[in-house]
Amino acid sequence: MSDSKGFLHWLFFKKWHPVPSVGSTIALFSIIGVIFVALGIVITVINNHIQEVTIYKYDQKCSPVEYNKKCSFIQKLDNMKAPIYFYYELENFYQNHRRYVKSKSSTQLSGEEISLSDAEKYCDPIIYNKDLEVWQQDVYITEQNIPVPTERKPDDIASPCGLVAKSFFNDTYALSLSGKNIALNQTGISWPNDKGKKYKRAPNSESTQWIDPENEHFIVWMRTAGLPTFRKLWGRIEQDIEEGDYTFEFQNNYNPQMFAGAKNIVLSTSGPFGGKNLFLSIAFIVVGVIQLLIALAFLIKKIRAGNSFGQKNE
Repeated sequence: MSDSKGFLHWLFFKKWHPVPSVGSTIALFSIIGVIFVALGIVITVINNHIQEVTIYKYDQKCSPVEYNKKCSFIQKLDNMKAPIYFYYELENFYQNHRRYVKSKSSTQLSGEEISLSDAEKYCDPIIYNKDLEVWQQDVYITEQNIPVPTERKPDDIASPCGLVAKSFFNDTYALSLSGKNIALNQTGISWPNDKGKKYKRAPNSESTQWIDPENEHFIVWMRTAGLPTFRKLWGRIEQDIEEGDYTFEFQNNYNPQMFAGAKNIVLSTSGPFGGKNLFLSIAFIVVGVIQLLIALAFLIKKIRAGNSFGQKNE
């Protein structure tokens, strides 16, 4: 019994209690500070090598500005190394609103049929087909993002239902140089575990759903953003771009005026930490400098107070 108690005491109660000294504290803060500042500088250098081009309010380049129509414009681009990521960016769109985020049915998106009561509970206020946008009511958008005219009953449960699905971004793009198309790879843009698992088409998808839930543009849209200005991946250019005047052709469907916002196009290369991220580099440097200042404060205090600083008073 005594051996058992001794073992339990050793297992659960024997602890290491480090007692930091002033010197070890100064060293710890200094080391952490140097590491963070160094990482911040490294990320800053990497950011400087990342190329990024933003085309602001590209829909305003149409003359006149009309929606649900094709439009094109010329944009000069410098040399860029593949892969080049093609994003659309929205401003002043609050995907993080609580009611908006909750307005969807995960069960329905995974390919299962839901009851009217579940649709009312999870998808309010977009419950029926008649609650969708007009263009969504008589169409089926395939996995390849091709719209196919389809008749659907207005009073049937919308599939997918909810505000997030209804606000789906549906502009499409094409890029060319001197009449030669630049391929935009639109596959593999969603998270691997989303397609076919979290988002799965129903058995009778073409007759019951207005969009294939395995459409990757739809999956990317359904992953809501935390800030009112956000960008979402639309495709990848998997060849180097040479300097020249490029033609951007797009189907101008999405009207940002309905949320008093704007839509932009962003072309960006990437680095080991992803795209250009000034916040990350600044955050590392700021935290590192704070750590070094704390270490300096301890050192100055130690020099002024002598050996008595940090000693326990008897």
